[in-house]
Amino acid sequence: MERRNTMQKELTYDAVMSYPGHPSADDIYRVIASEYSTISKATVYRNLSLLADEGKIGRVESFASGGIHYDKRLDRHYHGHCIKCGKVVDIAVSYDKEPSFKVVSQEDGFDIISHEVVFVGTCRECRKKEKENGTEGIKD
Repeated sequence: MERRNTMQKELTYDAVMSYPGHPSADDIYRVIASEYSTISKATVYRNLSLLADEGKIGRVESFASGGIHYDKRLDRHYHGHCIKCGKVVDIAVSYDKEPSFKVVSQEDGFDIISHEVVFVGTCRECRKKEKENGTEGIKD
């Protein structure tokens, strides 16, 4: 079923496509609301979900943070999640449909059709801040 393209949906799509990195729904809402103050948060959230469901933008769910970020890249690739600032970044590792790890048993009959890997660590900016303020290597 083809869904109609509303102005709000186009604004949401444009905001994701112009955002540097992997924005959260709140990031996109702030971008749009700065110019269109009458748009509601629910409208932005709904349109992000629709765009992701339609395959027009990517959805990155980080189990490490419990948050959802959005991605303008539609090719299969891996992500990293910074444990300090929460940023989600692309990881330059080639995506392999057949990962080197093998699932040992499928006793429950689960049929795997895809996989996602999110690397968890500390981004360059947070490591730089830690080095500058002498807290490098100290766990929170």
